[in-house]
Amino acid sequence: MDTVPLWAQISALALLIFMSAFFAMTETALMAANRHKLRHLAKSGSKRAITTLWLLDRTDKLLSLLLIANTLINALATALVTAIAIATFGNEESVITIATAIVAFLLIVFAEISPKVIGATYPEKISLPASLILKPLMALAKPVIWFVNLFVSRLLRLLRIQPGAGAHEQH
Repeated sequence: MDTVPLWAQISALALLIFMSAFFAMTETALMAANRHKLRHLAKSGSKRAITTLWLLDRTDKLLSLLLIANTLINALATALVTAIAIATFGNEESVITIATAIVAFLLIVFAEISPKVIGATYPEKISLPASLILKPLMALAKPVIWFVNLFVSRLLRLLRIQPGAGAHEQH
């Protein structure tokens, strides 16, 4: 990291936080989107609405894509902040602890809570254009999504949990 200028490292971190925010915001927007409104838009010929409904019909794969992407991005952001801190301040335990706290704060505020509030506030405005990005990403990530979902389904089977089994229970 010594050969990469600090401004480039910080720019990369900002990009990672932006990408994480996009996936978190989009996840919330898609889950909050009004399907009735989306179906109406789709019947009116909206390609974005058709694509959004296509994604929502594959919720397991969609959520896997969003969570895999966000987890990888957040791991990269954490590693980058740690590398910047060590290169700048040395390899002390306190430096790593402070770097971890800083990246946790940045991710919670700028890549999780704020984007999710925005996604919940404007679900259709966000999910419709985002679907045009997510559909090709889902195609690219199909092997990874399949592999992760294979393990998840095996784990759930091992725990004797049937996906969606509790969805219709009254509380």
